[in-house]
Amino acid sequence: MRRGASRAFTLVELTVAVAAGLAVATAALLLARGVSRTFQEEARMASAHVAATLGLGRLVADVQRAGFLVSPHAAHDPAVCGDRALWPQGMRRLAGITVRDGGSVVAHPADLGQSLANGIRPDALIVGGSFGNVELFPVRAIVAGAGGSHEVYLQVTGSGAMQRTLARAGTDGAGFQAIFRPGRMLRILLAGQSRALYGVIAGVDVVGSPPAQIVVRLAPSPALPSREGGGCGLGSGAHVGGLVSPVARVLYDVRRLAGHPVYGALVAPVAGEVTGDEGRTELVRVELDANDDEVPETLELVAEYAVDLQIGVTTATETGEIVRAPIGGAGEAAALALAGDPTTPGAAPERVRAVQIRLATRTRAPDRSVGLGSAEGGRMTRFLIPGIVPGVDTAGAVPPPRSLPVYARMRTLHAEVALVNQAGGMP
Repeated sequence: MRRGASRAFTLVELTVAVAAGLAVATAALLLARGVSRTFQEEARMASAHVAATLGLGRLVADVQRAGFLVSPHAAHDPAVCGDRALWPQGMRRLAGITVRDGGSVVAHPADLGQSLANGIRPDALIVGGSFGNVELFPVRAIVAGAGGSHEVYLQVTGSGAMQRTLARAGTDGAGFQAIFRPGRMLRILLAGQSRALYGVIAGVDVVGSPPAQIVVRLAPSPALPSREGGGCGLGSGAHVGGLVSPVARVLYDVRRLAGHPVYGALVAPVAGEVTGDEGRTELVRVELDANDDEVPETLELVAEYAVDLQIGVTTATETGEIVRAPIGGAGEAAALALAGDPTTPGAAPERVRAVQIRLATRTRAPDRSVGLGSAEGGRMTRFLIPGIVPGVDTAGAVPPPRSLPVYARMRTLHAEVALVNQAGGMP
C-alpha cells in the first residue's frame, strides 16, 4: 500500500502566523495597559472623592455644634460675668464661629507652596462649642483652693447627665479625663443667676470605680469673679444646683504633616518626583487651649491631599436682615470681617447665621497635561503639581510635548450649614 502524502507548515506560513500572533499580543498588551492606566486613574479619583466626603462630613458635624452651650462671642456677651480683659487669649477669642481669611497660608506659608502656585489661598476655621458630650453637669459644691484656684465637685448620684456619661465613658470614670481635658474652658451657670462664668480646666480627679466623687480643678488664672461688692459671681454658698459644661475650640486648616510623629509615615513621599508628594497637604483638625495654643495630642488628619478650604458666611444685619455673601462673590470680604478674629474691632461673630464650606482634594498623582482654569467663585477642577517638569510651575502653564503629566484632577464638595445655636444672637 502506498502511504498517504503528508503536509507540514512552510517557513512562510510560520512567519505569517508568528507575525499575526505578535500583532494580536501587542494589541492586547496596549489595550491592557490602557485599561490598567484608566483603572488606576479612576481609583485615585475615587480616593480623592472619599477624602473630600469624609473631610466635609467631619467639618459639617463640628460646625453644626458651633455655639452649643457656649456664648457666640464671649468677650462682648453681656450674659457673661467677669473681667474679660484678664482672660487669656484663647478665652478672649471664644466664639461660635471664627473665620481666618487665608488663615492656612498665614499660619503655614512654607507648607502651601503647591496651592499658592495654583492661585489658591486656603482659609482656616475655628469652631467653639461643647464637643464630645452634650450634657450639663449639676454642681454639688464649688470650693476655693490655693492661689485663687477653685474645685468644682460634680453631683454623682441622682444626676441623669452623670449616669448617661458613665454609661458612655465607662464606670471607671476614665472618659472624664477626655471630657474635662486640661486647657479647655469650663462654663458655669450658677443657680439664681442669669450670667455665665468661665474658668480654665486644670484637671479632673475621679475617686472610686464606679466614681463616688468627681472634682474638676480650675486654674488660678483667670480667677472666677466674686459677688463681693455686688454684681455677679461666686458667693459664700456651696452653689448647689449650678450647672457646668466643658467648652472647646477646634481649628481646621490645610497644612503639611511631613515628619509628624503620628502621621509622618503615612504622608511620606513614595515617588515624589512624579507625584509631588514632597509638597502634599492635608486637612487637619486640632484643638486650641485657653491660651490659643494647639494641643498636639488632639491633632487629627481629616482629609488626605486636601488643597483648598474656602469659607463663606451668611450674617444678620443690626436690623435683623439676613445677608448671604457667597464664596468669591460680592460682599465676601465684609462678611468675613464680621466672622474674623473676635478680639479685633468690628468683629461680630454672633451675627453669623450660616456657614458655607468648600473643600477640595486632589488625586495622588497627576494624570492630565492641560489645566482647565477656574470656574465661578474660583473653583478649580485641575491642580498643577509644580516641579515635575522644569519650568512648569504656575497654573495654566502648558508642558512641552511628550513630557510627564503635571495636572492632578480635583474633587470639590460644598455644604452650607445653618447655625441653629446662634439663631438668636446675643442680647
